[in-house]
Amino acid sequence: MKKEVSVPLLFLLIGVVLITFGGCGVDIKAENEKLKAENAALKSDNNKLNLEIQKLKEEIQKMAEKEALLSQLTAENEALKKQVEELKAQLSKKKKK
Repeated sequence: MKKEVSVPLLFLLIGVVLITFGGCGVDIKAENEKLKAENAALKSDNNKLNLEIQKLKEEIQKMAEKEALLSQLTAENEALKKQVEELKAQLSKKKKK
């Protein structure tokens, strides 16, 4: 008796599962395709952002090099200004003599 009830119940359960998954198959496939497209778009965006990061790092490096050069030139300029002032002082001393 127990076996007679369990077999139809098992078939009913299998039927419900198949209907449930069968009915959602189209929706699941559509969502899967949508997610694949989003994934591809995100990967593309990620690649673009990585390239932009690389370009920005290169620009930062160039800016650092330019800043170092500017500091060097500023120091040279100050040294030359001091030399000019010293030369002016020497000239004015010579003119007074």
